[in-house]
Amino acid sequence: MALFKCKMCGGDLEIAEGVSIAECEYCGTKQTVPKSMDENLQSFFNRANILRIKSEFDKAAALYEKIIQADPTQSEAYWGLILCKYGIEYVDDPATLKKIPTCHRASYDSIISDDDYKSALENADMSQRAIYEEQAKEIDRIQKDILALAQKEETYDVFICYKETDANGQRTQDSVIANDIYYQLTNEGFKVFYAAITLEGKLGSAYEPIIFAALNSAKVMLAIGTKPEYFNAVWVKNEWSRYLKIIKKDRSKLLIPCYRDMDAYELPEEFSHLQAQDMAKIGFINDLVRGIKKVIKKDEPKATTVVKETVVTNNNSNANPLIDRAFLFLEDGNWESADEYAEKALDLDPKNARAYIVKLMVEFEITTQEELKELSDPFDDNVNYQKAFRFADDSLKKTLLGYIETINNNIAEATYIAACDDMSDDVEGVPAEDDLRYCQRALEAFESIRGYKDADRLAEKCRKKIEELQEIIRKDEILSSAKDKMEEDKIASYEEAIKLLSTIGGWEDADALVVESQNKIEKLKIKAAIQAKRNKKIAIIATPIVCVIVAFIIVLNTVIIPNGKYNDAVALMDAGTIDEAYKIFKEIGNYKDANSIAEELKAKILKNAEDLYYAGDARSASKLLSRCGIDDPGYGAVAKGDYKYAAVRGLTNIVIPDSVTSIGDYAFFGCSSLTSINVPDGVTNIGHDAFSGCSSLTSITFPNGVTRIGARAFKDCTGLTSFTIPNSVTEIGPYAFEGCTSLTSITIPNGVTKIDMRTFKWCTSLTSITFPNSVTEIGYSVFEGCTGLTSITIPDSVTKIGYSAFEGCTSLTNITIPNSVTEFDFSAFEDCTSLTSITFKGTIANWRAIHKGTDWNYHVPATEVVCSDGTIKLS
Repeated sequence: MALFKCKMCGGDLEIAEGVSIAECEYCGTKQTVPKSMDENLQSFFNRANILRIKSEFDKAAALYEKIIQADPTQSEAYWGLILCKYGIEYVDDPATLKKIPTCHRASYDSIISDDDYKSALENADMSQRAIYEEQAKEIDRIQKDILALAQKEETYDVFICYKETDANGQRTQDSVIANDIYYQLTNEGFKVFYAAITLEGKLGSAYEPIIFAALNSAKVMLAIGTKPEYFNAVWVKNEWSRYLKIIKKDRSKLLIPCYRDMDAYELPEEFSHLQAQDMAKIGFINDLVRGIKKVIKKDEPKATTVVKETVVTNNNSNANPLIDRAFLFLEDGNWESADEYAEKALDLDPKNARAYIVKLMVEFEITTQEELKELSDPFDDNVNYQKAFRFADDSLKKTLLGYIETINNNIAEATYIAACDDMSDDVEGVPAEDDLRYCQRALEAFESIRGYKDADRLAEKCRKKIEELQEIIRKDEILSSAKDKMEEDKIASYEEAIKLLSTIGGWEDADALVVESQNKIEKLKIKAAIQAKRNKKIAIIATPIVCVIVAFIIVLNTVIIPNGKYNDAVALMDAGTIDEAYKIFKEIGNYKDANSIAEELKAKILKNAEDLYYAGDARSASKLLSRCGIDDPGYGAVAKGDYKYAAVRGLTNIVIPDSVTSIGDYAFFGCSSLTSINVPDGVTNIGHDAFSGCSSLTSITFPNGVTRIGARAFKDCTGLTSFTIPNSVTEIGPYAFEGCTSLTSITIPNGVTKIDMRTFKWCTSLTSITFPNSVTEIGYSVFEGCTGLTSITIPDSVTKIGYSAFEGCTSLTNITIPNSVTEFDFSAFEDCTSLTSITFKGTIANWRAIHKGTDWNYHVPATEVVCSDGTIKLS
């Protein structure tokens, strides 16, 4: 059997030799597969398919080319080149629920006449050829539709290629630079493709015709980047690599790499022959405009004349009273009148900076100019801001730039806090792979705010931790592979295990396993020697009586041996050795009632394996089934730590024995068909990820003896509508109920002191929550995204409310905070769009002391905080 990756979803396909068509059990797609069983080519195919699924088309194409060099008869490799050439991605069709192709690299060249397509057909068998032809026909149709739409699109002079957002969804520095360049070039009269504006409001399905038209019409592409990885980001690279191919056919076009905060040698190798521009260089934009003019030949006056910027503010004194009146309307929240008077002022003085500031404030519905610095996102790409800055004097320009700087600092602080949280997300029992993911995310965040506080130092700390975690994962994988080899119980397998274990000496129980493997080898050698002597004796005795044996063999096989084995099996069964008895009854099959007895014993063996599994001994459960030749439903995977495949497929209910005292880590992880479960009275602990991903679980009953619910214990149990936490519980781990989208209410038992991070994040149906007086801390993002919550009363015992604790609770209309709170993160109620007021039981002085003067309220839509001695207006 060979293991290949599905071309549509990346799932595993187990393919028998000689098979060229397969159906994926994960996405249900019927598809062609490689006919080669060569391990090296299998590896190339799988890596190439995964890269293509990730839209890394050029990298995937390079691997398909290597396959063709090794074996020019591989039709799948030629077909892979076709998929990369036209940027084919397979997506879910909501109407049919099937995978259908979309095209990200449209071309004027037809797929039907493509040489690689013809090679795929030439080397395919009949079954493969039929599928290739069917899919090529569909891709050709999609291409023609894109080309037809592209002909109706606008043409462009310049195409700006850049990365819009980072891994955290924040705007990159590249996007800010691209925005500035866009307005500079637009003011020069150029028609510029800039995705943030050009594609604004368009559906994703409409992107390719617009991008295709822009790439083919633009005379110049600007590839902008402040980091090497941004130049090589998937969709950024897809755009500039497509443009380089267009340049090969049309030498009049030009690609200009524009870099900053990096060395020119860090640019992609494909740019080595191009003249790059350093954006940090004084006069960069002027040099860029001159270069573009030479290519596009637009030195002649433009239809759109650019008026020189002026710095005169309030040039027309007659406009001043109108603007003053507009600011008064802003104070009253009368946006319409404020905008009307700003327009009247601009009729008198079109270059009045203050009038544009009024229009900017109307747009954001704020009452004072100072509130501009409290907005959540920088607004330097706003048209009214740009006009205000254009016509402002030096003092006002400095003020406006200060607002943008404050906002960027606030964003950097939020990024810094989130990265620190990710960096410290060390939850006991969490696999090293999860720790690695958190640490990598933290590293990317710290690198996005280089120079801020100690972000550079923490980034370096993350890098070291990532290296340590990668080494742990590497050693764990070797240890797991060695244990798998030992399971085969063969001399050669034990020798391979020893070789693997020798590379990780001192790691966990590696040294002990080496000794165990050596002892096993000695025992197997002794056993083999004894068997060889026995065979030799038998051969000597058997030689003179061969003829007698031949005559006797029919009677022996049909009567004597089955009867003897039957009696042996009965004796073993009476002695309680049912696994050995089962194998014998199974072997003699139809002799007497052997089959029916075998089925009865099989049921007992399965029950024994199940008992071992739920007693925490998955390895013994797997070995028992392996000895008896019975299919393992997943116990072996649990024993090896392969939790991804640990779930027993089709498991709908389970009876846990009364002897069980703990539900272990990952016990029912991913059992998506499990609907209900009763936990015995003796259970005191629910391990981390115990029921994570049990999406069909609608009810669960726990005894009062449970004291701990582990991290992510019920994460993504989307069918769970209600849950009673026993009063005995004193600890609820982080993420415990995250993503339980059907959960409507919850009561925290008295004794729990901390609601840990993200415990109820994205519980969108949660309408009420009851806290006990034992709770002293509400951790970060605990109720983030709980859009069903309408009100919250926090008990007097709480002293700390964490970062983003109630962020995105869009139905939350009121909240009461006790005077006991001494720590209150500024973004706890960010995006609570229905929150009109906050009740604080302490004094105004106490409230201000909590916030220590931090400009927090721009994160909160509330208009006032009602304290015990008065009201603080927030807007």
